[in-house]
Amino acid sequence: KHLSTANGDLPMPNGGNQQTASLVVDVNKDGVNDIFITERTAAPAVIGLIYNKGKWDKYVIDSSLQRIEAGSAAHDIDGDGDIDIVFGGESRSNEIWWWENPYPDLQPDHPWTRHTIKKSGANKHHDQAFIDFDGDGVMEFVFWNQNGNSLFYAEIPEDPRSVEEWDYQPIYSYSSDGEMEPRSTYPSWRRTHEHEGLDALDMNGDGVDDIVGGGRWFQYQDGRFIENIIDASYTFTRSAAGQLIEGGRPEVVMVVGDGIGPMVLYEWQGGFWKSKVLLEDVDNGHTLDVLDFNGDGHLDIFNAEMRFDEGNPDSEIRILLGDGKGNFSKHVVAQGFGVHEGRLVDLDGDGDLDVLGKPYTWKAPGLNIWLNQTKQ
Repeated sequence: KHLSTANGDLPMPNGGNQQTASLVVDVNKDGVNDIFITERTAAPAVIGLIYNKGKWDKYVIDSSLQRIEAGSAAHDIDGDGDIDIVFGGESRSNEIWWWENPYPDLQPDHPWTRHTIKKSGANKHHDQAFIDFDGDGVMEFVFWNQNGNSLFYAEIPEDPRSVEEWDYQPIYSYSSDGEMEPRSTYPSWRRTHEHEGLDALDMNGDGVDDIVGGGRWFQYQDGRFIENIIDASYTFTRSAAGQLIEGGRPEVVMVVGDGIGPMVLYEWQGGFWKSKVLLEDVDNGHTLDVLDFNGDGHLDIFNAEMRFDEGNPDSEIRILLGDGKGNFSKHVVAQGFGVHEGRLVDLDGDGDLDVLGKPYTWKAPGLNIWLNQTKQ
């Protein structure tokens, strides 16, 4: 079932035409996920669509103008039992922020309190995640800082509401002198050797989650980070990891988010990463996830393409259904829609996975949802 702001099925999100980030998480403890959309050219910067008895009600989370980049994260940052949300600044901002969930006092016209995680150093923060990479049972905050050529982490402060800035430390840094010939085309605004993409999974079987992104995976060991290269020619990508081929180490999937290039599956085999192209010429595939869509016990790959104006008319929202052996069959959810940072997640609380189709600039502001009704 397709729902769209164009048909009045959903509340119109933010007012501008650059919808940069999406986040789906349950913030009011009703067992159903809620939707958050950001916009960087107009206020309100952040809105929430809170699920309520078969429909979504619009909540203003931040009524100001904020230069928010793609990428998001969610965690109970202040330890009060509800989920808070995180977004980072784009190429004109050196800040990252978290918004304090006011549960149980959520009101449509009462913005959440915004706190600062980072307000120093370089600009642009595309992709963030909370990852317990040291196995101590406490999440760390991990983020890319593209203009700083670095991947950073920060421990959550004891009193995150009161600190002016979190203490962030480098995981990995790169320079413009070390780039291989890339697998894909890139937009003109991309800086040389820019890295992005972020996921978390135990890559080596030691029981502790590792960091996956930028064509690499990073292991924390004895107080330092070990860089493990997967593909040094595919650093500016969406990244997702999972046990797509059963047995052995998890696999990693990469696809270009901005540009045209292949979707590649990487399998650890015989002591090296063996690559297999799953799709050729993906057009701005800025949506990627690995999860079991059809409940057959085998992981699948979710991917969607962007559109700009009338370009890429054959864009696809697709699910590559896996058999656990590295073979995939393509299921197309919809064609002709521009999707940027889409999500495959249960949106209506019925236990199956739905599609959130957030465009970046294509017909923005706007939003599309495809509800999976196979269980009905």
